[in-house]
Amino acid sequence: METEAKIRSAVIALLARREYSRSEIEQKYRDKYDAVLLERVLDHCQEAGYQSDQRFVEMLVRSKVNQGHGLLRILQEGKRKGVSEALLKQSIQMQAPDWFALAAELYQRKFREKTDKQDRKLYEKRMRFLLSRGFTYEQAKHAFETADTELD
Repeated sequence: METEAKIRSAVIALLARREYSRSEIEQKYRDKYDAVLLERVLDHCQEAGYQSDQRFVEMLVRSKVNQGHGLLRILQEGKRKGVSEALLKQSIQMQAPDWFALAAELYQRKFREKTDKQDRKLYEKRMRFLLSRGFTYEQAKHAFETADTELD
């Protein structure tokens, strides 16, 4: 049986490397440690400020925006990491990224040559790329139009 101190040490060592959501830590240590002790340690870590879902969400949104991911992908990633959608939306609203500009910037970085509007296969491939990154159809279409006018 593990002691609370041993669990606390493992959780703090984990948090020393990067931010984790409470849900991620619970999943990681669910099978390894007693659930009641783990819950108590996580409560203590939140009270002491070692672990914060708010900080984790801010870091997640900032890093995903910098990687060129859209709103839909960020929301999906947040759900996968076990944080509340309300907390995610609040953090996204505070950071207020311009999704249209972000999609256009990503498109220009990835595809440097002008798109031939007659080449449907190429258009669809590029559209799938932007959609898979979590941008909406409108944002992806805006990226196409912006890139083509800037390359003229």
